[in-house]
Amino acid sequence: MIEHNYLWDETSTRYQLVSNNSGKNYNWLFLPGGPGADSKYLEGLAIELSLPGNAWLIDLPNNGSNHVCDDYDFDNWFELLLSLVSRFQNPILVGQSFGGMFPLMFPQLEQMLAGFVILNSSPMLWHDTANRVAKDKGKPSIEIPLQNFVANPSDETFKTALMACAIYYFTDKTLEQGKQVLQDLPFNYHAANWWQVKAVELNFNATWIPESVKTLIIGGSEDCMTPPELFENDGRFKRDNITIKTIQNAGHMPWIDDMSSVKELFERFQSNLIGDKDY
Repeated sequence: MIEHNYLWDETSTRYQLVSNNSGKNYNWLFLPGGPGADSKYLEGLAIELSLPGNAWLIDLPNNGSNHVCDDYDFDNWFELLLSLVSRFQNPILVGQSFGGMFPLMFPQLEQMLAGFVILNSSPMLWHDTANRVAKDKGKPSIEIPLQNFVANPSDETFKTALMACAIYYFTDKTLEQGKQVLQDLPFNYHAANWWQVKAVELNFNATWIPESVKTLIIGGSEDCMTPPELFENDGRFKRDNITIKTIQNAGHMPWIDDMSSVKELFERFQSNLIGDKDY
């Protein structure tokens, strides 16, 4: 089914083609964070990167503005990722925050992906590290609004928690710009609440570490929500096929702080994909 420039499959997963460029026949699949955050916040990034092939924004059912029903069971998402990836030739996942965590629970992707880019994410439960790094950087605690949201999930408690998190997401320089991004973003708080609980229940820890899939992991030095050290200090990710880079003076959405550095890393990653050079 097509509506405007959206397509839906039989599971109600939504696809939006935002760029189509000549070159290699890749399909870049952008998975948003939150979860619950509408993928539209990644649109500017996906277009600016001018990636070879097609760039798609992906919203699973009831993510962002992709409303399906009021009582959706988000556990269904575990059944959808592999099928959506399998629809594409030469798929490259680009996952930000939750969008980078979720694929790490699917070892089957080793045989499916042409590449993998992780933006500001974590291979394990991140809360303790986030709190410690934020404290070291002089940030105030956000535990109370987060606890209030989990205990009493609603649009109001979620918005309060989300805006409280802004100081963990963004640098002082881009804080106001970042807050506006969050304020304008369609967000399904039910998805966010589901993952806050589910991640702890599962004791979330990556069960897939890419073995041969070329993988780029990007962090921001000032990201207090998913600090770069979560990947940097995880020995499982010290592999020849995995490159970990930290952009200095950048936060949880590093393209807001330093688009040129993000573009450069993607360009090098593309060269590495086709074997032109290492980096």
